[in-house]
Amino acid sequence: MIAPSSILYQDPQATTFLIDIPTSIARAQLLSLHQLELLSPAGSLSDLEGNGRNRVVLSTPPLREPYPAHTEPKTDAARTRVLERIPVSERLFHSEILEPLVTEGLLQIRNALKPGFAWCLPRVEVNHSTPQWVPRHGNEALRPDRRKATGSTRSDSFPLIKAASKQMDSDTADPATLNETCISSQSPPLILSPGTNSFSSMSELFSLVVRNTSREPAVVQAPCMMVQMEMESPGCFHSRQDHLSHSALRSFYVPPLSSFIQGRIPVADPGAHTDSPIPGLPHHQKFNLILLDPPWANRSVRRSGHYQTQTHLDWERLTRCIRQILSVHLVPDPSRRLTRDEEAGQQEDSGRVGAIAAIWITNSGKARKTAYEAMQGAGLTVCEEWIWVKTTTEGEPITPVEALWRKPYEILVIGRRVDSAPDNNVITRRVIAAVPDIHSRKPNLREVFEQVFLLGGPPDEAGMRYTALEVFARNLTAGWWAVGDEALKFNSEEWWIER
Repeated sequence: MIAPSSILYQDPQATTFLIDIPTSIARAQLLSLHQLELLSPAGSLSDLEGNGRNRVVLSTPPLREPYPAHTEPKTDAARTRVLERIPVSERLFHSEILEPLVTEGLLQIRNALKPGFAWCLPRVEVNHSTPQWVPRHGNEALRPDRRKATGSTRSDSFPLIKAASKQMDSDTADPATLNETCISSQSPPLILSPGTNSFSSMSELFSLVVRNTSREPAVVQAPCMMVQMEMESPGCFHSRQDHLSHSALRSFYVPPLSSFIQGRIPVADPGAHTDSPIPGLPHHQKFNLILLDPPWANRSVRRSGHYQTQTHLDWERLTRCIRQILSVHLVPDPSRRLTRDEEAGQQEDSGRVGAIAAIWITNSGKARKTAYEAMQGAGLTVCEEWIWVKTTTEGEPITPVEALWRKPYEILVIGRRVDSAPDNNVITRRVIAAVPDIHSRKPNLREVFEQVFLLGGPPDEAGMRYTALEVFARNLTAGWWAVGDEALKFNSEEWWIER
C-alpha cells in the first residue's frame, strides 16, 4: 500500500524536508489529496484513486554508506590547483551559502528523528540477477550506461524512441523529417480510454498530445524495440550484446487526468518551429507551473562518448530553448494584453496562481547562469532555490559537503512573475534530503510545490486552478502534462509490481 505522503519530515516553516523518492514517484501516479478534495469533496480517497494504490515502483537498494572520496584531489597542492580553476564567486557561493545550509538542514532532520530511524522507507528492489528492459532509442545502438545513481546529470534526452513499425523501422530514418511530419499534421489530441489502449507502434504517438481525461488510470500498449540491460551495481545498468535487442510488446501506465507528448525537444534550434518550441504542443496551451530537467553538459560523460550532451558551445542555444518554452507556455503576465490565441487557450482561473518556473541545474556555474538568464529573459524573477541533498540511510551526505568534484546535492532554481521588484533580491532556500534511487530519478516534488506555491490564499482561490508541465520528463504525474523523448520511461510496466 502506498504511503499517504512521500514527505517523511518537514519543519514548521516548510524550509527543510525529508522525502522518500520511490514513494514520491508512486504517489505521483495518483491524484493528490488536494486534487481529490476538489474533484469530489464528498467522496472518499479509495473512491477515486482506483487500483493504482496497490502499484509499487521498483528501486535500487538504498545507499547505507557514503561513496569513497577517491575522486577528490589526493594532495593539498592538487586541491589548490582545482580551486584556482573555479571562479571565486562560485567557490564562495558553495562554501558560504550552500554548504552551511546543507549541514544545518541535515542536522535539523537528524535531531528531529527518533534514534535508528531510516532516512527512506522500505524498498522493493530490482533483482540484480534479472535483466531489465528499457526502450531502445534513436538511430544508433544504445551505448552502455556506466554512470552511478548519483553521478552525472542525465544527458540522453534527445534521441527518438525507435518503435517496431513500418514507419520507423529503418536505421536511416531522418529524425528531423519525422519531427516535421508530426508538427505539420496539427493532429487533435488522442484521448485514451480507461483500461488498455493498444497501438501498432509507438510511432503512432510521436509528437502527439495524448490525454487521459478520466479519473481512472489508463494503459498504453504497443510493440517497441528494446535492448536488454543488466544492473552491475546499485543504480547502474549496462547493456548486454546489442544483438539481444528485439521488438516486444510493452505497456505504459498513464495516470488519471494526465497528458503527455512523447517526442524530441529541438534544443539545437528551438526557433525553427514557429508554432511552439515543443513540437506537438499547441502554442496557446498555458501552464502555471513549468518544471524542466535539461540535458546539461558534462565533461566526463562527453569524453566517454557514451551519450549525447550539450557542449560548451550550446549554452546559448539551451538558454534560448528554455526561455522560449517559458515565454510561450507560462500563463501570461496579467498586466499584458492577451492575443486572440492566448484568450482562446486561457485556462479558467489559471491566472490566479500566477507563473512559476523551476529548473534543475548541475553545480556548474554555467548551468546556473543559463537558468537565471532563461528565466529573466522570460520575465521571471528568481525567488527560491531548493537544494536536494543526497544522503545515506543514516542521513550522511553521499560525498563530503565540501567536495570539489562531486557535490552531494543538486539545485532546483525557481522563478516567478512578481507584481513589483523583489525585496533586496532575497532568495528563499529550502533543503530537501532524500536517499538516491535509480540513476536519473529525482524526487517528485508535486507535494512540495502544492504546499509552497499552489495552495495559498483563501479557499476559493486554491485548488485545481493550476496547470503544470514537466519538460524533459522521465515519468508522468497525475493531473500534470509531461513532454520529452523519455516521458514514459519510468511508467513502463517493467518498473512496477502489484501488491
